[in-house]
Amino acid sequence: MEANVPARPKPRRSLPEFLNVPWHLGDLGLFVLGWIGIQVAAVIALAIVGQSVPVVEQFVTGAQRGDIGPSFTLDLLDAVVGFGLVWAFLRKYKVGWSMAGWRKVDMWRMFKYLALVLVGFIAVVSVLLAVLAVLLHGFNANQAQTNDFTQGASAHPSIALVALVLLPPVLEETIFRGFIFPALAKRAGVVWGAILSSAIFGIAHFQANISVYTFVLGLVLCFMYLRLKSIVPGIFLHMLNNYLAFIALSSTK
Repeated sequence: MEANVPARPKPRRSLPEFLNVPWHLGDLGLFVLGWIGIQVAAVIALAIVGQSVPVVEQFVTGAQRGDIGPSFTLDLLDAVVGFGLVWAFLRKYKVGWSMAGWRKVDMWRMFKYLALVLVGFIAVVSVLLAVLAVLLHGFNANQAQTNDFTQGASAHPSIALVALVLLPPVLEETIFRGFIFPALAKRAGVVWGAILSSAIFGIAHFQANISVYTFVLGLVLCFMYLRLKSIVPGIFLHMLNNYLAFIALSSTK
């Protein structure tokens, strides 16, 4: 009689080679602490220096008031710190920017995916927001997104274009899809890596309906990265999404 041999657990599906990055969850923690901490320290330093330097005081006052110039300067600081930290980890592990998703892509294949994914994304997010509006009391699916740049889009279109359409997709795709998603996928698998990184991406937008919208967008962008092995298509999709919002804001009086 043959002995009963317990069935072996099914091995987890192997991670795609391009997601097998050298950094890990501990590095993600350091990255987040550094990204937030450096900016907080800079703001505190500006407030202290502003007490004795009139120009700096004017800058701080303008930033608190939401003036677009100081706000854009702080936005650039956010980008410099984010890119700088990613670069530091790439240097630490002696790898290039291709490891963070900056790879060449077939342009024709990219545009085919963009067309199909955009239609599917709009349909899914529209249904999801409508369902949440019914199920969750107080959830406003149509609440307008507001920040210093959305408010100044019509008055300062050039600055708002850079701050809303051009800069965030490049920065956020590098960080969330190129840096955070692979590290989470390496630990939890591709599906959970996509869900967790997209949840972080959504929460980072600090507004209920926008967080839901960006969570779904994050999943779509992870899918694009998985299929095309480059964050470049996601950057284009992200820019297109932001540009449509920018046009709507610019036309608002």
